[in-house]
Amino acid sequence: MSVVAISLCTRQPTCIWRLLSRVVAEVRDAADYSGVVRVGTGDTAKRRNQSCINIMADLDYQRARTITEGKGQR
Repeated sequence: MSVVAISLCTRQPTCIWRLLSRVVAEVRDAADYSGVVRVGTGDTAKRRNQSCINIMADLDYQRARTITEGKGQR
Protein backbone atom coordinates (compact mmCIF):
# COMPACT_ATOMS: atom_id res chain seq x y z
CA MET A 1 0.00 0.00 0.00
CA SER A 2 1.40 3.41 -0.92
CA VAL A 3 1.93 6.24 1.57
CA VAL A 4 -0.79 8.26 -0.17
CA ALA A 5 -3.30 5.43 0.19
CA ILE A 6 -2.45 5.04 3.87
CA SER A 7 -2.78 8.79 4.45
CA LEU A 8 -6.34 8.67 3.12
CA CYS A 9 -7.21 6.19 5.90
CA THR A 10 -6.12 8.43 8.75
CA ARG A 11 -6.82 11.93 9.97
CA GLN A 12 -3.20 12.80 10.71
CA PRO A 13 -0.84 12.10 7.78
CA THR A 14 2.15 13.04 9.94
CA CYS A 15 1.54 9.87 11.98
CA ILE A 16 2.35 7.83 8.89
CA TRP A 17 5.71 9.51 8.41
CA ARG A 18 6.57 9.01 12.10
CA LEU A 19 5.66 5.33 11.77
CA LEU A 20 7.71 4.91 8.59
CA SER A 21 10.68 6.69 10.18
CA ARG A 22 10.52 4.37 13.19
CA VAL A 23 10.31 1.25 11.02
CA VAL A 24 13.22 2.39 8.84
CA ALA A 25 15.32 3.11 11.94
CA GLU A 26 14.56 -0.36 13.35
CA VAL A 27 15.51 -2.04 10.07
CA ARG A 28 18.73 -0.03 9.85
CA ASP A 29 19.68 -0.99 13.40
CA ALA A 30 19.08 -4.66 12.61
CA ALA A 31 21.06 -4.58 9.34
CA ASP A 32 24.08 -6.90 9.25
CA TYR A 33 26.91 -5.85 6.96
CA SER A 34 29.42 -8.44 8.19
CA GLY A 35 29.20 -10.39 4.91
CA VAL A 36 30.03 -7.42 2.70
CA VAL A 37 33.42 -7.91 1.07
CA ARG A 38 33.53 -5.54 -1.92
CA VAL A 39 32.08 -2.02 -1.69
CA GLY A 40 31.67 0.64 -4.34
CA THR A 41 30.92 4.31 -3.72
CA GLY A 42 29.75 7.08 -5.98
CA ASP A 43 28.30 10.58 -6.08
CA THR A 44 25.62 11.76 -8.44
CA ALA A 45 23.58 14.94 -8.86
CA LYS A 46 19.86 14.61 -8.18
CA ARG A 47 18.99 17.69 -10.20
CA ARG A 48 20.68 20.27 -12.37
CA ASN A 49 21.26 22.52 -9.35
CA GLN A 50 23.93 20.04 -8.17
CA SER A 51 22.06 18.68 -5.16
CA CYS A 52 24.11 15.49 -4.66
CA ILE A 53 23.51 12.05 -3.23
CA ASN A 54 26.20 9.56 -2.19
CA ILE A 55 25.70 5.85 -2.70
CA MET A 56 27.56 2.94 -1.10
CA ALA A 57 26.82 -0.40 -2.76
CA ASP A 58 27.67 -4.05 -2.16
CA LEU A 59 29.30 -5.06 -5.45
CA ASP A 60 28.82 -8.81 -4.97
CA TYR A 61 25.06 -8.68 -4.44
CA GLN A 62 24.44 -5.45 -6.41
CA ARG A 63 22.49 -3.78 -3.60
CA ALA A 64 22.67 -0.23 -2.32
CA ARG A 65 23.75 -0.29 1.33
CA THR A 66 23.52 3.42 2.18
CA ILE A 67 22.34 6.51 0.37
CA THR A 68 23.05 9.92 1.91
CA GLU A 69 22.14 13.38 0.76
CA GLY A 70 24.73 16.11 0.36
CA LYS A 71 28.21 16.29 -1.09
CA GLY A 72 30.88 14.59 1.02
CA GLN A 73 28.43 13.05 3.54
CA ARG A 74 29.91 9.52 3.60
